[in-house]
Amino acid sequence: MDIPTHSGAYRFRRALNWVPLGFAYAFLYMGRYNLTVSKSVMGDALMTKAQFGEIFAVGAWVYALSFLVTGPLADKMGGRLAMLIGTGGALLVNFLMGVTLYGMANWGWQVSVFSSFMFLYALNMHFQSYGAISIVTVKAPWFHVRERGTFSTIFGAMIAFGLYFAFDWGFAVAEASRA
Repeated sequence: MDIPTHSGAYRFRRALNWVPLGFAYAFLYMGRYNLTVSKSVMGDALMTKAQFGEIFAVGAWVYALSFLVTGPLADKMGGRLAMLIGTGGALLVNFLMGVTLYGMANWGWQVSVFSSFMFLYALNMHFQSYGAISIVTVKAPWFHVRERGTFSTIFGAMIAFGLYFAFDWGFAVAEASRA
């Protein structure tokens, strides 16, 4: 059971492919936890624990059920396009969550955080499902079956970066925006 040996050019091209897509996935993963970070920084001023739980539960269900749709769609459209839809959609929805809070604080918007975040976070989690399916579809062919451990290590590192970005950078941004 020898692990295949790849040329330097192949390994360079594989890394060139992995780095941008890996960071895109890490930032997508960061967007998955923005609600958790916002709640921890703003406390009950943003939403109650019960409201947070309801929003997070609906998001989790949407994420799980979206795979029934996004899996076959990613197979038809290809992993790259599905990843672009996932990252672009999540970026837009996360931006809209920020605009909602900013509009309430600075423009006098009278909207329900609970209702708007219920919808936006559910939509965010739908787009998150595109990214989760796409990353494996796009990246797996770059690794031989005997290199699955290497693939899993890189994938795990991307997830860890996403968690770091969410809970370190995200917390810092949320904390700075309170001032």
